[in-house]
Amino acid sequence: MREFDRLVAYDERQRMVPRDRERLAAVVESVRAQSPADYATLRAFGIGLLVLGEHGEAIRHLHQALDLADSGGRRIAASINLADAHRYSGDAATAESLCREALAVARREAPELTGFALQHLGKTLAELGRVREARRTLEEALALRESEGDPELIARSRAALRLLE
Repeated sequence: MREFDRLVAYDERQRMVPRDRERLAAVVESVRAQSPADYATLRAFGIGLLVLGEHGEAIRHLHQALDLADSGGRRIAASINLADAHRYSGDAATAESLCREALAVARREAPELTGFALQHLGKTLAELGRVREARRTLEEALALRESEGDPELIARSRAALRLLE
């Protein structure tokens, strides 16, 4: 589902947006016609729907992906995407709960995804107006990402911290 990745960008608020709305919509419709049933396709489809603003349908398909997740990494990824769908639709409280669950799984089962979970929890806390807690969380994400050395992820954490200023 790399095609979805190429069709998604990030806006100034660090939210996913379509890079090419028409192409993304065409890909989403193509997948919809195939009635996806496997984890990877349901997750990518849910993300595509989320980016197109179809939050309700995105939530439904991301729940299905989460139900099919067979590893900690997959549960974390689907939970974070589901959290984003709730956050983008205005339900930051549910998003926070999902991010906290994903963070607990990351710390316990997939430490390499802890920065990912922290980043999304931090952005959610910021939207809830809990700036101090968001800053601490995003600073922890940044420290992890700096230790891992991925320039793109480091830049995203720094951008999220700048949004708090």
